[in-house]
Amino acid sequence: MSSHESSRRAFLKTATQHSLILLSLPAMLSAREQASAVQASGHAFTTLTDGEAAELAAIAARIIPTDDTPGATEAGVIYFIDQVLGTSRAEVLAPIREGLATLQASARSTYGASTFRGLEPAKQDALLQAIETTPFFETMRYLTIAGMFSRPEYGGNRDGVGWRLIGFEDRHMWQPPFGFYDATQISGGR
Repeated sequence: MSSHESSRRAFLKTATQHSLILLSLPAMLSAREQASAVQASGHAFTTLTDGEAAELAAIAARIIPTDDTPGATEAGVIYFIDQVLGTSRAEVLAPIREGLATLQASARSTYGASTFRGLEPAKQDALLQAIETTPFFETMRYLTIAGMFSRPEYGGNRDGVGWRLIGFEDRHMWQPPFGFYDATQISGGR
């Protein structure tokens, strides 16, 4: 295993270590179907209220912020989160709502703000750093990353912005040779 592969696996392990949710292929396919249905109906959210969506979108925007490259906001990560929490992982919705309520209470008590999203980024970051080891934050980080880099039809990664960020080319079929090993195998070991 190359050091690049091990660092990628270490990152994913860290990103999902304390998350309340891990997504399987059936869960992703279910979210995809829901996202397609929502887009066809013209509704904004199927699971989250508009207020919850705005708060969770603000959290996702601090996890993968917009700078000189697109972030969670441009990728529409909140729509992915809405779909996942309304499908096969609906059992995580209550803990997410509880974690959000706790974060909002902290925003009120610490900064006198009525919402997390209304705070300036430095204050948002301070509140998130205080909870970064909680299952709520770990789950939000996982969902944000998954929404940023999943297939666009799953509700996030709008227009493939996450893929472009990492240089991924969405090809239906890759043409050989795929890499050194494949080229060697195709040429019969020559």
